[in-house]
Amino acid sequence: MNKTQEILCRLIASALFGHPAELPEQVDWSAVLEEAKAQTVVSLVAPALPEETAKEWEAAISQNKAHFMRALYEQNALVKLFEGAKIPFVIPKGTVAAIYYPTPSCRTMGDVDLLVANGYFEKAFALLQENGYVFRQSYENERDYAFTKGGVVFELHKKYSDADHDIEAYLQKGIGDAETLTLYGNSFPALPKAENGLVLLDHIRHHLLGGLGIRQIIDFMMFVHATPEEEFTKTCLPLYEANRLDRLARVVIKLCKRYFGLPTLAAWCESADDKTCEELAERLFAKGNFGRKDPYEYRPMQSFAKSAKEDGLFRTLQKAGLANSKACREHKFLRPFAWLYQLFRYLGRGIAALFRGEKLGRDLKSGKDEADFFKRLGI
Repeated sequence: MNKTQEILCRLIASALFGHPAELPEQVDWSAVLEEAKAQTVVSLVAPALPEETAKEWEAAISQNKAHFMRALYEQNALVKLFEGAKIPFVIPKGTVAAIYYPTPSCRTMGDVDLLVANGYFEKAFALLQENGYVFRQSYENERDYAFTKGGVVFELHKKYSDADHDIEAYLQKGIGDAETLTLYGNSFPALPKAENGLVLLDHIRHHLLGGLGIRQIIDFMMFVHATPEEEFTKTCLPLYEANRLDRLARVVIKLCKRYFGLPTLAAWCESADDKTCEELAERLFAKGNFGRKDPYEYRPMQSFAKSAKEDGLFRTLQKAGLANSKACREHKFLRPFAWLYQLFRYLGRGIAALFRGEKLGRDLKSGKDEADFFKRLGI
């Protein structure tokens, strides 16, 4: 971690928990501002800034807070629309996470997510289109659908879970047991507390591959900070264990104690591996929010090496072969040989990559290292 990143960590600990920032005499505040922007924590650290620096950052701080209030206003309109149509739904993340912050409007807002109960997706989709929400696109495996209105992006979730990590049953039950939260006079339905924490933790898992930043970590940290430890260990930890996320939770909270000043005993997190905590911290600063500093680039050999270490060589080849060969999918007698098709496919692509000057050895090592890292996180 470089000097700029260390200073940002101290500012976060000071702004959220009142720790003395202990800043050096010489600080490159323009570099700190760029790092804060990359991590979308500009408004968050504002209370800990020296007075003169805060004035220099004022435009960026005001812009963040203005977007927060615009998103909250548009979210309120959406809540009234869905309640009027009697569509059961909840708002996950976003304003729900902001409630746990000392000053909610200091949390940078992205899009507004909404998850509807099973059987209501088509009605919700039509309702949005009929009321001026402009459809933009759908994302991976029809997981969510993006709309825009009033300068705000809304993501309507047909389902929340990834295909390989299903927590949908907990969330659908949570919609039935939804709680009403209020923020700056605006009320909205949210998942029960334990399920909401599960979503915040799973959000970290979801973005680990492509672009996990500090903001997602802080959302979960503030949730843990706001939850009495006895309640957390009785209701939240068992939920994480049931969904193979308990090791990730331990690593994240131990990281938060070390780098962001989280003032909790949290003895349950001390078993987390120190090396894994350090590697996760390095990833946060290398990537930035949603990979802003280092966008995710799909590299076939890296992906292959990671999958082979996690699932085994033959299974990886067979699965990829079935996905890539139409003939193997259509003809049963060819299916047992899908692995062979994929092997030759990889050989051909590997030779082509060598001619392009790509470093296949580096990609293979990177894939294996990533598989090992994810294994240590328990995901």
